[in-house]
Amino acid sequence: MLVHNLWRLTDFLLKAGVGGEMDYAPVLTAGECVELVCSALVPPD
Repeated sequence: MLVHNLWRLTDFLLKAGVGGEMDYAPVLTAGECVELVCSALVPPD
């Protein structure tokens, strides 16, 4: 649930930042959001 809320908040802030239309279709997909979170949590080799 936490990842879903983080994804929706990030998507909303992206839409607000670019002045885009606030429709339901996500700009940032859930998979992209998970990749971003994982890349921040797991140190590179």
